[in-house]
Amino acid sequence: MGIMVDCKEVTKKICTTFFSVSNKLLAGLRHEKIKSMHDRLVSIKDDREFHLEENNTINVTLSDDEGREKMAIMECLLDPKINEENNVSVFATIHYWSSDKNALVRGVFDDEKVVNHFDLRMRFDIADLNLNERRLIGGILKFDYDESIEMDQLHKVLCEIIKGKRYLLVLNNIDKSNGEICGKSLKSLLLGDCANGSKIIVTSLGIKAVADFVSAVEPYIYKRPLDPEESWNLFKNVVFKNNGQEEAMINSSKIVEIGKSIVERCRGNPFTIRTIGSMLLLDMESENNNNNNNNPAEAEYWFSSFLENFSKIPQQNINALLVLKLGCYDILPLALKRCFLYYCRLFPKGFEIESETLINLWVEQGFIYSDSSSEKSLEDAGYEHFEYLLQRYFFEFTKRDEYFRCSSFRVPDPMHELGILVSGATRSTQWVSFELVSSSKIPTSVAFQAKRLRALSVLPNDQLRRKTEEGLNQSICDKIISNCKLLHVLVLHNSGMEMMPDSIGKLKHLKYLDISGNPDIEALPNSIAMLHCLITLKLSSCYGLKELPRDIKKLISLKHIEIDWCYSLTHMPCGLGQLTQLEKLSEFVLLNYKKGNIGNSCSLKDLVKLNNLRGELKIRSSGNPKEDYSDKTLKAKKHLTSLSLFWDFTTNVGVDNAAVEKQLECLERHPTISELALVGYEGIKFSDWLSSLRNLTWFSLRKCNCQHLSPLSQLGSLVVLILDQMTNLEYIISKDVVNNTSSAGSYLLRSLVEIRLTELPNLEGWWQKEHSTSSSSLPSFGRLDKLVIEDCPKLHSMPLYLNLRDYLVLDNTSFDTFQHTINAPQSDSTLSPLYQLNTLCIIGIKKLNITQCDNIKWERLQSLRFLRLDYLPKLDKLPEGLQHLTALGELHIWRCNIKTLPEWIGNFKYLEKLGISVCPYLNSLPQALESLHELETLEIDDCPILFQRCQKETGKDWDKIKHIPNLKIHRPQSSLSPRF
Repeated sequence: MGIMVDCKEVTKKICTTFFSVSNKLLAGLRHEKIKSMHDRLVSIKDDREFHLEENNTINVTLSDDEGREKMAIMECLLDPKINEENNVSVFATIHYWSSDKNALVRGVFDDEKVVNHFDLRMRFDIADLNLNERRLIGGILKFDYDESIEMDQLHKVLCEIIKGKRYLLVLNNIDKSNGEICGKSLKSLLLGDCANGSKIIVTSLGIKAVADFVSAVEPYIYKRPLDPEESWNLFKNVVFKNNGQEEAMINSSKIVEIGKSIVERCRGNPFTIRTIGSMLLLDMESENNNNNNNNPAEAEYWFSSFLENFSKIPQQNINALLVLKLGCYDILPLALKRCFLYYCRLFPKGFEIESETLINLWVEQGFIYSDSSSEKSLEDAGYEHFEYLLQRYFFEFTKRDEYFRCSSFRVPDPMHELGILVSGATRSTQWVSFELVSSSKIPTSVAFQAKRLRALSVLPNDQLRRKTEEGLNQSICDKIISNCKLLHVLVLHNSGMEMMPDSIGKLKHLKYLDISGNPDIEALPNSIAMLHCLITLKLSSCYGLKELPRDIKKLISLKHIEIDWCYSLTHMPCGLGQLTQLEKLSEFVLLNYKKGNIGNSCSLKDLVKLNNLRGELKIRSSGNPKEDYSDKTLKAKKHLTSLSLFWDFTTNVGVDNAAVEKQLECLERHPTISELALVGYEGIKFSDWLSSLRNLTWFSLRKCNCQHLSPLSQLGSLVVLILDQMTNLEYIISKDVVNNTSSAGSYLLRSLVEIRLTELPNLEGWWQKEHSTSSSSLPSFGRLDKLVIEDCPKLHSMPLYLNLRDYLVLDNTSFDTFQHTINAPQSDSTLSPLYQLNTLCIIGIKKLNITQCDNIKWERLQSLRFLRLDYLPKLDKLPEGLQHLTALGELHIWRCNIKTLPEWIGNFKYLEKLGISVCPYLNSLPQALESLHELETLEIDDCPILFQRCQKETGKDWDKIKHIPNLKIHRPQSSLSPRF
């Protein structure tokens, strides 16, 4: 994984998903091809400083012994004596073969106490990669290869990131081959200018490998096999947990007897026990319609059948790998065996890959079948195969998408060894992956097997590119093509190639071609059009690619074209609309007709016949549109679920608003669409078809020209609404809708769960000014959980948000909407407003004073766990009403002119973290801090008076805070001045 920072700003945490690369709205907006080297380095550091990675944790059942082991590691990490005495401490967990060390270390890494204890958390799985210094540091920084950045600059970035911080670094899979490299590369960097109490956890199969990393490693934890009782308890927790009749199952002597016989063969290996238990549980659930596995007699039958798999081999000959084969692999259907072995044959141990990529490869290899009578695509059927293997520990996820589906994964080491064992002596030579060691030679092993190869993957070699300043050149690509003429799959992802040779057209059997991640490619040879069997063409992140092959219409079998992040594309080639089998076209680029040759490019009409398109489609228009409209462009595409429309007028002097409006009108969507984003729309009004999207759940508008959003009143299923950078927007719903309280507008208020209003400088209210702003007459959102209002200084009225639960962020906006909501009248039969709210951030409301705050009914925030008060220059003391927030777990006070903290802060019995930053006039800490026994972290930054008073042993406030485990008292800036 990458670096994870315990971020100071909760709004950063809240908004991470919205502003991340995966966001649909912003995904097509990154039109800068490549930034300067300096900007790139700064961005790396900034990302590491302020970016929180998505929560990709997964629940794994730990044995009692593993639970104790986890606590032992955490005690080492959190020990205050070690924190005070050592700059950096190194701990190693030594594992026996095939144990699931990742589950244990992941549990430690994601534990809440560990998250709160460290300023910075980093994790890197070394696996069996051909390790070098650049890869190691790049992996820790979660940084992709860039040949323009020198190693000393990467060193500088890493040193700056850890400077003054207490960090945790986890290095997985240190072995004899890479321990010395890790030691030489990182010792001077990681053991340097960081805060006391920093820790490094190393996982390894042997003490020797760890010793190569750090000469004296102590303490270390040896992970022994589980004893019989521990093994049985882990098995019970996996198989019987939440069963419904756990007691009846365990009381069956036959089930216990058979179960213990199964466990005995696992030889105390936690990974094997978990995997076998999951296979047994999931197979029973599947057979009994997911809910009927509560019958002990049925369980006894399944246990007996499972045990029969092991009876073929004498118990004394069984090892953990053989157990996985007999209990997991052998019972897989043939199609799933092929799918699993395909990864193990093609990719090395520890290799991370996107799930969608592997599923496409399965489809291209003919491993996936689907019922012809079903509308389910082969890719959907493939994902069901993938989930089956994922649930049974053949795969483990590394990232999730916004729908919480696994987006990328790896194969656990024990399972990869199983795959190699099974393919063993009869291992096919049809699938090969290799890493270039020379820019002009292919391995002799590949040349020897070339005539039989069906799939070839060239793995990136950053070290080669660093030495030669080049990657896969045209000559070696020609050699691959001339020697491997029967290829079905060719993966050249991130290979550093600059040009695809014309000879690519000779691979007549090619079905899958991946050239993604090669930013220097500007054009593709037209000979690609000779690949009549080609099904998938992946070109994502080819930033320099300017055009697609002109004869692309000849690719009659093509079903998937991926061109995300191809910023330089100017148009789609003529004839693309003839590829009627297309199911995925990630982006469609319209030519700026004033600057290009219209005859050689597609228009919107070319989309009319592409009715098999599925999933997400982005349409990008540069400049005023060409007048070739068709009202059937998208209407018949019932399989599309997400549509993003982008207009870029940065190069045009004048904008034809009427032409843009007509263009949007012809893009009428099938009413089943669920997600819609409009970016840069310069029309004054919206098309009528927007009101017909009754299934729309996600709607985003950015940089649009409209003054109001009347169609919103008809979108009764809308769950998420995002409005950003719309300078002309004055109100959202027209007064006609508001006056009719039984209209569809009321449905909008009932369905919305999340709203983000950002950079809307002229937005005055949800309605036109005629609507009353009295709290008693205002309607309210029924289900709203998340609300962000940022840089909307004129917003004074909107529906009440009484039931907010997750978070509320008010940043540079009016305080009125919050005041109307929290002070709303409450009847005897209703709960108080905002009683469920968990997180509140009040930022940059410059006119907010103590008088306004004292008029707020703070006591209604009964569930509030997180409060941030930031950049409130007129706030010279904390509001008295805050003393009623007794559930508070975190309190942050930043950039305020307060002079003292009240003694009633002692009411916060559950407070775990207190942060004070840039409060130059705060002159002391309250005595009540001594009574806050749950307080684990106190962070003080840029507070010159407090810095002196909190000095260890000598400061006047030291006795008040010395009991707090994690003290982060940062030295103020040398020339500190108030930042307001």
